[in-house]
Amino acid sequence: MCYAVQKSAMWETALSEGNSIHLSLVYERMASSHPWLDWEWSVRGMMPVADADINSAPRLLERSDQAVRWLGEPSRLDLHRTDLDAYVYNLTSPQPSVYTVAHELDDPVADGLIWKTHLVTMSSYEAEEYMSGDDALIGKLVMQDDVREWLEAFVALHYKDSTFKKRRRDKLDTEEYKFGQESLLELRRRMLASGKPEGELH
Repeated sequence: MCYAVQKSAMWETALSEGNSIHLSLVYERMASSHPWLDWEWSVRGMMPVADADINSAPRLLERSDQAVRWLGEPSRLDLHRTDLDAYVYNLTSPQPSVYTVAHELDDPVADGLIWKTHLVTMSSYEAEEYMSGDDALIGKLVMQDDVREWLEAFVALHYKDSTFKKRRRDKLDTEEYKFGQESLLELRRRMLASGKPEGELH
């Protein structure tokens, strides 16, 4: 079963209610081939949460010989005007993404889940702040079309640079930003060195 972000009536309802949505992450545990690790964990997708379920507990989704998957507790994804530049970078990248951060629990829940969702964000800047430590599980999910259009509408409403256009896919003059490979400080320094303001697209 695929748990990637997918179009549904629940997503349409959730995305129509303002600048925040409730969702739950899908966590997966697989046997590790690493000699020092028993398991490998990853975030496999996210699912919308109805208002009636925002206080629900994590639960086991499925168990097979290859993997075990859980639905984490509901979390809220908020859009902020202070993150507009980050949203623009995300939307104009070759693959817009949703970034997630989870912290390890002291005790497993729901028959084996060891992660608690800490952050879901559209800003790679915000997620990268957690990458220096080894106690967080960082996820990067492909942004589904409905979610992208919701973010584009927010940016188009609030972003001050008139050059931003919804659904724009022009290649940036700068090199493609790779999540986790170039620090944001280096990226900003490179842009300033080229004489290009951070909020300018081209």
